[in-house]
Amino acid sequence: MARRFAAIHGALALFFGAYAISYFRRFSLSATQKVSIYVCLMLLLGLALAPGFPQLRRKRGAALGVLLFLIPYLIYCAGTGDFRWVAFGKILGLASLPFFLLSAVPVRRPERLNWQDAVVLLWLMLPVLFGKIGGIWNVPENLDFMARVFLLGVGAWSFLILRGVEGSGYEFHWAAASARDSLAALAGFAAIAIPLGFGLRYIAWNPRFHGLGDLATDYATIFLFIAILEELFFRGLLQNLLEGSLGSRYAAQALAAVVFGLSHIRHAPFPNWRYVALATVAGWFYGSAYRNHRSLLAPSAVHALVDTLWRTWLTLP
Repeated sequence: MARRFAAIHGALALFFGAYAISYFRRFSLSATQKVSIYVCLMLLLGLALAPGFPQLRRKRGAALGVLLFLIPYLIYCAGTGDFRWVAFGKILGLASLPFFLLSAVPVRRPERLNWQDAVVLLWLMLPVLFGKIGGIWNVPENLDFMARVFLLGVGAWSFLILRGVEGSGYEFHWAAASARDSLAALAGFAAIAIPLGFGLRYIAWNPRFHGLGDLATDYATIFLFIAILEELFFRGLLQNLLEGSLGSRYAAQALAAVVFGLSHIRHAPFPNWRYVALATVAGWFYGSAYRNHRSLLAPSAVHALVDTLWRTWLTLP
C-alpha cells in the first residue's frame, strides 16, 4: 500500500515537474519561489492522496490535521513572500470547522446524511460555487488549482478519516469494471447531451485541437483539479449518504444529480438553466458509473473526458 502511494505520488511529481518547467518560463521567478510553489503543490497532493489508501486512514486529532494542512501554505509563503492574513484565515477556517466539528460531535447514524455532514459539505463547496477560493495562492498568478487540491484533501480527511464514511469509493486502483462503467456512462450521456445541447443552442462544433500532448495535459489537469473533487463530494459523499437516508440507490442518484446540476447555475449568463439541464444529465450518468462498482475513478474519468471533449470541440465560439 505504501509503495503504491509512493508510486502514484512520484508519478505526479514527475508530471508536474515537467509541466512546471514550461509553465514557469512565462514568469520572472527566483529559484526559491519556483521550488516553494512546487513543494507546496506536491505536499497538498500527498495529503489529498493519503485517504485514498485504507491502510493510511489512521485517525488523527483535529488540531494535528489542521496543522498538517497549514504547512504547505506556510512553505509557499516562506519562498514567495506572499503571506496574507486574509488568505491564512481562509485556509485556517476551511480546515478547522470540518475537522473540529466532526471530531467533537460524532454523527449518530453513520450510514445516513447527518446535519454535521450537510454543514461540512456546504462549508467546503459554497466557496467554490461562489468563487471565493481565490486570493490565497497569488504567485506568479492566481493558482486556484492549489485551493481545489486543498479542499479535496480537507474533504477526504474530514469524511474518510475523522468521520469514517464507508463505501465512498475514494481509492486509487483501476479495474476493468471501472473502465466499462466509464465507457457506458460516456455513451449514455453523449446520446442525450449532444442532441440536447445542440437543441438548446448551448454547444456548437468549434474545434480547438492543438495536438495530443495538449489534449492529454488538459485531461490530466481536469481530472486532478476538478473531476475528483466534484465526484468525491457529489457521488462519494452526497449520493452515498443519501442512499442510507432515502433507502433507494436510484432516488439518491437522482437527487445528487439535480444538486450537481444546480451547482452550475451561476455560470454566465446567470441563471444558466441550459447548463443546469446538461449538468443534471451528466450527474445522472456520473452517478451510474459510481453506483455500479463503488469506484470514484469511474465517474471522475468520464467527468474529465466530457469536460475535455467539450472544451476542445464543442464550446460556443
